[in-house]
Amino acid sequence: MRLEMRTRSPQPRPSLPVPGARLRLLAFAGGALLATVVHLASAATPSFVCSKAKSWLEKTICASDRLSELDMDMALSYSRMLHAVSGNAEKAFSAEQRRWWAARTTCEKDKDPPHCLEARYEARIAEVKARPDYPGDEPAKRQEGFTESLIKETGPGWSQNASAYMKAIRACVASMSPAPRAIVAAWSEEDGELVAMRLRGTAGEDLLCTAKRDGTQANFRPREPGETVPPEGPILWLGSGGAPKEACGKPVQVLDTDDTQVGWLADAKC
Repeated sequence: MRLEMRTRSPQPRPSLPVPGARLRLLAFAGGALLATVVHLASAATPSFVCSKAKSWLEKTICASDRLSELDMDMALSYSRMLHAVSGNAEKAFSAEQRRWWAARTTCEKDKDPPHCLEARYEARIAEVKARPDYPGDEPAKRQEGFTESLIKETGPGWSQNASAYMKAIRACVASMSPAPRAIVAAWSEEDGELVAMRLRGTAGEDLLCTAKRDGTQANFRPREPGETVPPEGPILWLGSGGAPKEACGKPVQVLDTDDTQVGWLADAKC
């Protein structure tokens, strides 16, 4: 999927083409630029990298288009809920989801394991989406009075290179379960062949991930105490729906080329 980042302002100006993937921002006139989110959904693709599948569960999901779609739907629904709840409600929901993830392995002993998994996914997705606090699946509608510009032209800090990093970012996010809340910094290594990034986990963990620029060989680990890395900012918040409550300043909505919301760009510090 190609992404383009754009900002909105009262004065129309055409987006300039750039090679490869493009990101676009949507911003209120006079608003500050701040964090981003990645849209990971694609046809018959689960929320993790199938080339790295090792467990029975992962291999079974990857072997089925239906299960792959359900796994992605589950991941997106979970991410949307995380942005709709906070405090004790968020902790309770995350714990509930972790128990559900762990219980999937019992399907291996079922007489029809794929059917067992499919039924469990469908039931859990329906349960999450039926919650009164679920924000919904529809992307936020764009408001009138905005024009677009490329993130390469208007984004701050490392986000100016977000288009070039996007495949690596997707690979890192897809390799982690649960998915991280945000990308707080990204930079290139090994003469630009490798993309490194600093991520924030669901419980605030400080994580590091590296992946090749083409989106392969993703590896993540906790950041070691005292390990020197680039500072946070801007922040790439992961998910969809409204702007994250913890986002600083005036978050900027990010859309992909088919106008699907992919997240929010925000300052690192308020």
